[in-house]
Amino acid sequence: MRKLSLLAVLVSGATVSLGLAAVPVAASADATTTTVAEQGGAVEQGGVLHVVMPWVSIPDNFNPLNPGGSEATAGGTGSALYEPLAYVNTYTGQLTPMLATAWAWSNDNTTLTVTTRTGVQWSDHKPFSANDVAFTFNYLRTYAALDTEGNWKTSLRSVTATGPDTVVFQYSTPDTVVLPFILGQLVVPQHIWSSVTDPTAFANTKPVGTGPFLLKAWNSTNVTYVKNPHYWMAGHPFINGIVMTALKSTAAAELALLNGDAAYTYVPIADPDRTYVAVHPASDAYWWPVTGLNLLYMDTQDAPFNDVVFREAVAWAINDNVVTDRAYFGAIPPGNGPVETGVTNGQDAEWVPSSLSSLEWTYNPPAALRLLKAYGYRPVKGWLVGPSGKRLPVFKILIGLGWTDYISIAQTIGQELLAIGVHTTIEQEPYNTYYSSAQAGTYDFLICWSNGNNATPYYEYYYLLDSAQSAAPGANAIDDYERYSSPVIDSALANFASTSSLSAQQADIVSIEKTVLTEVPVIALTGRPNFFDYSTRYFTGWPSASDPYNAGEAPDSFNGGAEQVYLNVRLR
Repeated sequence: MRKLSLLAVLVSGATVSLGLAAVPVAASADATTTTVAEQGGAVEQGGVLHVVMPWVSIPDNFNPLNPGGSEATAGGTGSALYEPLAYVNTYTGQLTPMLATAWAWSNDNTTLTVTTRTGVQWSDHKPFSANDVAFTFNYLRTYAALDTEGNWKTSLRSVTATGPDTVVFQYSTPDTVVLPFILGQLVVPQHIWSSVTDPTAFANTKPVGTGPFLLKAWNSTNVTYVKNPHYWMAGHPFINGIVMTALKSTAAAELALLNGDAAYTYVPIADPDRTYVAVHPASDAYWWPVTGLNLLYMDTQDAPFNDVVFREAVAWAINDNVVTDRAYFGAIPPGNGPVETGVTNGQDAEWVPSSLSSLEWTYNPPAALRLLKAYGYRPVKGWLVGPSGKRLPVFKILIGLGWTDYISIAQTIGQELLAIGVHTTIEQEPYNTYYSSAQAGTYDFLICWSNGNNATPYYEYYYLLDSAQSAAPGANAIDDYERYSSPVIDSALANFASTSSLSAQQADIVSIEKTVLTEVPVIALTGRPNFFDYSTRYFTGWPSASDPYNAGEAPDSFNGGAEQVYLNVRLR
């Protein structure tokens, strides 16, 4: 499997044909005008949603295939104007069909057939068809720089429209885990892009898409979208427009919500219950769904971290609840419970059987000490002495420079590990140095996020534990920063990728989970959330823990997550 994006999502399952249950179909609130609100107004006028983001400026670029992604394009390009085949919810694992209505694997999982939606038209009123989908993927093959998800770096051999609503993806070997990258690809119109000979430099300032909005105006501070009157989803969107504003700082974005100048942003508000919600408890809210993890890495090739007994004792000595509360003010769940297996809380019901509960770690320093003593370790005057009779050294906990959440996590861990005689100090490094140290394995403890987070545990495990991602001492690891290798896990990952049977994939994941819980290659510390901040002062229909129709993506996301918001929210 090729290198995957951090936003890569979803298991490749059997045939899927889902209704649009994730998008409400009730009538919208009656909007009084289709005119976009004047900039700077404190009230959302006429059903226009004001969005603020901590951007330096907004690029005059609406190219949905831009190799620079969302950071190099105007906000809304991949959420208001252009659409994927399906939205994959990285929190719940559910799929919302968009330009595709069904998909299925056949021929021993080497042929993927996608059925495209009929009755869709581009914003210039030309009809959308399967030909546009096939063109988009073959265009990525011609201009490899655009293939940011690496679809043509797999065993994909051809993409062909075999009818007006059928596209066939042919692979040379089974690789069903490519499905989310196929479904998540934004589609462009063949009749426009076939004449674009330098798409990497194409700003696409007159965008033609299938999305629910049309571009009205742009400047370096604001971009304005108006409702697409010919959008294919009947009755949607409910709102008349979107105004996105660059405010240059997270503090300014939070203040805009507090003042009623905006209703949606994506910033990690410090102590959100006290500094944000408490100001206007009837309207100000946030939902930070956990779609990844913050992990404690240990180089499993170096002593004492190569000793599973030591690693397990460290896991028992850390109180995840305290770590999470201090780092994230209690706004997200801790990394304990099923999360210890590498499965985030939105997915554990499907992927973590109750039979594994007896293997989970809980905070219990006395049990950690008993385990250590049973295998030759002993505490002497507050210091842990190893089986060799030598006192363990002071271990460095590596974090990124100035990362306040990681500083809090490291401080808490350092305090807790003293209970088993393990002494630590915190080492902060600038990002580039920090990342290099992670890859090179030149650390004792490393606090870092999990990669490949998505709607099944497979992708995270692939990055975290696949031995092909590791490296020999002295060499740089691709991922697998802990340099752990397990034939059981390698086999389970390979089996998972070769099948489209959900039950078979679940069995493979359970095999990996058991190994994680017994071998402790890494330790889950806290959840890692998306930061979704909003106000119900003027609009309702926001995603939440009780209605997680999206995964809390940013307003400028490229995977269809923000589009789900724009299709759901409505005037109160």
